[in-house]
Amino acid sequence: MKKVLVLNGSPAGDKGNCAEFIKKISKLDKSLKFETVHLAKTAVNSTLKKKIAASDGFIFVTGTYWDSWGSPMQKLLEQMTDLEATPAIMGKPCAVMVLMHSVGGKSILSRLQGVLNTMGFLIPPMSGMVYSLVSDIALKSKTTHAKDFWQIEDAELILENLKTAMHMEVDWTSWPVDKKDPSRKWMKA
Repeated sequence: MKKVLVLNGSPAGDKGNCAEFIKKISKLDKSLKFETVHLAKTAVNSTLKKKIAASDGFIFVTGTYWDSWGSPMQKLLEQMTDLEATPAIMGKPCAVMVLMHSVGGKSILSRLQGVLNTMGFLIPPMSGMVYSLVSDIALKSKTTHAKDFWQIEDAELILENLKTAMHMEVDWTSWPVDKKDPSRKWMKA
């Protein structure tokens, strides 16, 4: 059974909309073993980095906060820089799911996928979505436009593509990066 680490980047942690969304998507595929980490309550330390290294795939989930992902997600990205281009993440597939009230989520989805890909994660096709309060409200009415809105059920397709990518075996090549001390000071006055 493939292990999927779900990283919740919402400042609300296990109490917010992202946590509820994660509960829903974790029930969609019984062939995957999901583990959720609420980054608002978890230190980015060697324990979390070992979980990352032991995982076969990832789902990054965040809300929309002033045109960006949540601050716990940003902290994760900053503090896992030493994993860039390492076997812990290199070529491992990930999905990105963004929640929003009404606007801004699509740019966050695209930017976060770009950051993750540059770090070394694999972005499978159709592996990201934005789910909004506006969509949730609209989908409760009968409309012929329903297929134009991302729906929770679209996560099933994303999980299928994530599973397919987790079964791929590719010998990826990475560029050389500073793995000794990526945070060392380089600017001199």
